[in-house]
Amino acid sequence: MNNQPSLQAAYDLRVFLDEVRSLGELKEIPGAHWHLEIGALTELFAEETRTPALLFDDIPDYPKGRRVLSNVLYSPARQALALGVAPELRGIPLVLEIKRRLAEMKLLPPTEVKSAPVLQNVVAGSAVDVGKFPAPQWHEKDGGRYIGTFDAVISRDPDSGYVNVGTYRVQMHDANTVGLWMIPGKHGNLIAQKYWSQGKDCPFLIACGVPPAMLLASSLGVPWGVSEYDFLGGLLGEPMAVVRSELTGLPMPANAEIVLEGFAPPPERQSHPEGPFGEWPGYYASGTIDRPVVQISAIYHRDDPIITGDPPLKTYLNTDMYKYVRSANIWSSMERAGIPEVRGVWFPRQGRFVVVVAIKQRYPGHPRQVGHGVLATRDGGRDTRMIIVVDDDIDITNFNEVMWAVATRWDPKRQSEIVQVPASDLNPTVTAAERESGDMVSSCQIIDACRPFATRDAFPPTSSITPEYRAEVMQRWGHLFGAK
Repeated sequence: MNNQPSLQAAYDLRVFLDEVRSLGELKEIPGAHWHLEIGALTELFAEETRTPALLFDDIPDYPKGRRVLSNVLYSPARQALALGVAPELRGIPLVLEIKRRLAEMKLLPPTEVKSAPVLQNVVAGSAVDVGKFPAPQWHEKDGGRYIGTFDAVISRDPDSGYVNVGTYRVQMHDANTVGLWMIPGKHGNLIAQKYWSQGKDCPFLIACGVPPAMLLASSLGVPWGVSEYDFLGGLLGEPMAVVRSELTGLPMPANAEIVLEGFAPPPERQSHPEGPFGEWPGYYASGTIDRPVVQISAIYHRDDPIITGDPPLKTYLNTDMYKYVRSANIWSSMERAGIPEVRGVWFPRQGRFVVVVAIKQRYPGHPRQVGHGVLATRDGGRDTRMIIVVDDDIDITNFNEVMWAVATRWDPKRQSEIVQVPASDLNPTVTAAERESGDMVSSCQIIDACRPFATRDAFPPTSSITPEYRAEVMQRWGHLFGAK
């Protein structure tokens, strides 16, 4: 196991919580009910400027110690702990650090261990009861209780043997049955289809209480054939410790809180109505549909286990943890494609469907080329509704600055283009007819909010103080703003 405190926190939720508690960013709440109250408090605190992590205990119907953790990664300090980086790194400097790591990264497979905290309790056979854990009903109109929101669903490709880790929603159905919904085309779904096409059950592990770094690994667009375990080890510079499960032989995080082990029959043989569920765009878009299930054969859990929850809210209330690696991936992809002078890529918190890119213009059409470059990437090409390209004097991490550029440098008629992009079931603009036909596309607007290239030198200068003078004034007067 790693001895660096930052990576211990990334790989072990208990160490992470100790660090978060010492920072004053953990709020412990006793007595909230699993039916709606935990979800409502999660959303209400997400609306606060400073959002603490919430640890719920003494949950009605459950013994003390069966806990739920939400709003896990809603602060820069907590994101730094999960990424194993210096806490002062924020915004574009953090994207640049991730981009550097990705460029230099060598995949590091996990380290297998024989004993682990997740093996403190092992329940199998008729003793299995998923209902013994306080899975919340997060939203009022959800079709049931969801134990898997901030989770890691683990499977192995039967052909190559590579291990995939993905974040998919998991609904409790009964004591030993859970629903598993994976967007078609996602790697976990592709692996399951290989088993199902042969009439076989697909083995799965579902980690419902995971180390904080697992959200980064399991929710990103890692290429097919590359294990998220290996990717995460390479990105953080240390391998994750895993332990082999007893029935499927799949590797689970040694420090996981709760892991369900089971098999998913082909859907035509067994399925169950799943949903609706309030998803990350902030809507109920995918409805109630018969979906695959996993029959749970064993449960592994630590003493006093914690369900990690990341219930989707409106886009501007969801964690923005994912954006650092996705921004770095898009940036690197455009550089590899030969698109010059990209100075930053960012996903505004206000909308996960929006990508903002800063460039130093070099030729006519450069901003439009950048917009299409974003759409050509894995992380920017699905469901994207708007790509905004701005000059490099704009702070793209400040949405007010971005909107100022749009309002003052963009001509909607001359500097816009609308193109079709792939869409998913979660896109609320996809019509019922499109869902039924499988024609899952939506439109994306490319906004060139740069100064017009031909007249850029004649464009009126800005009236704001220069960055250099800003720094000079802050050095003298920073105490007025709480600066140290």
